[in-house]
Amino acid sequence: MKATVLRALFMWLVLFIILQPIFTYIDYLLDLQVKANTSYLTQKAATEGMVTAGMRSEVVSNLKALGFSDSSIEITSSSETVQEREKRLDVYVKAPRISMFPYNFSGGTQPSYYYGHGSIMSEYLD
Repeated sequence: MKATVLRALFMWLVLFIILQPIFTYIDYLLDLQVKANTSYLTQKAATEGMVTAGMRSEVVSNLKALGFSDSSIEITSSSETVQEREKRLDVYVKAPRISMFPYNFSGGTQPSYYYGHGSIMSEYLD
């Protein structure tokens, strides 16, 4: 009986050691997607002078397709009004980190959000 329990425990440990790099890579890819969508949103907002509702919904649907819930995604910008040409425009995207690790071996705390920040000069022309 003891040998069976130890064998099962050992198999779970080996399985976790094998899968842990894959979990880490998925976590990295999710972070990269939040940053890529932030950059995309920032580039689109430059021509409009602000982040529009259509742009927000497009990024939310992109991130929702990756498994984030749409109500938990926060998109903010430095201004809710149109920024004239050559004014700075900052865009922030924040999405909750999906916990894939059953145990944190590092002892440190992991961030609880994926975070993206982009800044650009407005290219809005009246």
